[in-house]
Amino acid sequence: MADNGLVIAGLGSGSGKTTLTLGMLRALTRRGIDVGAAKSGPDYIDTAFLTAACGTDAVNLDSHAMPQTMLRDLAHRQAARLLLIEGVMGLFDGTDGGSGSTAALAGVLGLPVLLIIDVRHQAQTAAAIASGMGALLAPDSQLAGVVLNRVASDRHEALIAEALASHDIPLFGCLPASAEIEVPSRHLGLVQAADLAAENALESRLDAAADLVATHLDLDGIIAAAGPLTKPDAPNNASTSSSAFSTFLNPPGQRVAIAADAAFGFAYAHMLACWRDAGAEILPFSPLADEAPAGDADAIFLPGGYPELHLPRLSTASRFLGGLRDAASNSVRIYGECGGFMTLGQRIIDKEGTAFSMAGLLELETSFAARKLHLGYRQITAHGGDWPGSAPLTAHEFHYTTATAATGDPLFDATTPSGKPLGPMGLVKGSVSGSYAHIIA
Repeated sequence: MADNGLVIAGLGSGSGKTTLTLGMLRALTRRGIDVGAAKSGPDYIDTAFLTAACGTDAVNLDSHAMPQTMLRDLAHRQAARLLLIEGVMGLFDGTDGGSGSTAALAGVLGLPVLLIIDVRHQAQTAAAIASGMGALLAPDSQLAGVVLNRVASDRHEALIAEALASHDIPLFGCLPASAEIEVPSRHLGLVQAADLAAENALESRLDAAADLVATHLDLDGIIAAAGPLTKPDAPNNASTSSSAFSTFLNPPGQRVAIAADAAFGFAYAHMLACWRDAGAEILPFSPLADEAPAGDADAIFLPGGYPELHLPRLSTASRFLGGLRDAASNSVRIYGECGGFMTLGQRIIDKEGTAFSMAGLLELETSFAARKLHLGYRQITAHGGDWPGSAPLTAHEFHYTTATAATGDPLFDATTPSGKPLGPMGLVKGSVSGSYAHIIA
């Protein structure tokens, strides 16, 4: 279990957090140090990269969606002794009141913050910013030190280092720009780790990031700057149910078949851990390999992902689609989130306007040709049924597709975090249900 940790934060997106975190994870793993990873917020894609960098499953820690007991328990549960947590956006960026920010998470876990600053357009000002941000951290956290990114010259570094020293802020090194470690993007963010792995391009990027970090940073100093995790509020072991999950979802069944491949990769690790803790058996299958869900499963879960990249394959995956239809005809509970929800519909229209037939279990048509960004946390309450239950849930929505046709009973009522009504969300028909929302807690 993790007992020590460090939060890696920046001034905003693109500051170098991911490069620094991936490089540190891979460099420390090479040294034989027992290190694991977590991601602040709801992001699935970064979590997969973190997992690849250190070889152990990374977890999402969301200080907006998760209660403090759950955050501390999940952090403590991680197998490695040292936990590196990659922040989200800027250190203090979150929802109203700072909820969900990296700083809020650091305070809940009692961990120090390592701040990376892109200094392309500043010098001594970087030290002033670091000092001010450190002063704003919660009492249970502190600024461990700074890493400078994209330093232009030795003189540039010296100016900032002198200013940091005047504020008693440790400088752990400087990273130059490197094209070798850039990760390409697509419409929902970075290309997935699995995609780069399939192209034999993932390991080279991770190794390049590790080489960069090992060459230019004081890794021993950074390790020494890590601090102890705040202990969970209740005992946690494999034989007892943790209080962290006491308000979380029960598993949808005893034997849960879960789609798991490059098209359906967005399943939260903490959700699956919760279901396993409750005694459920997880049965992965690959729709892209035209595998049907297990015939003896009493529930099927289609997570989100990138089905739009694989529409010709999915639309002709007869065993997969037939297995879903057979399960529905036998009243097996089937639940889909975002891309999984879309796959349960009649058809998905790609960005060129071509329609591809899907499972046809919900009266739903979704389109990439009618693009509109839907982004943000949602508070959702189920209309009825025995799953996912009547308690309010916190979820996150992030997609560009539009439901161009949706007929039937809604699954959820949704509001913003501030309580503004968003209307009904999702669909339910018999034992089949789904929505665009990714349930977090």
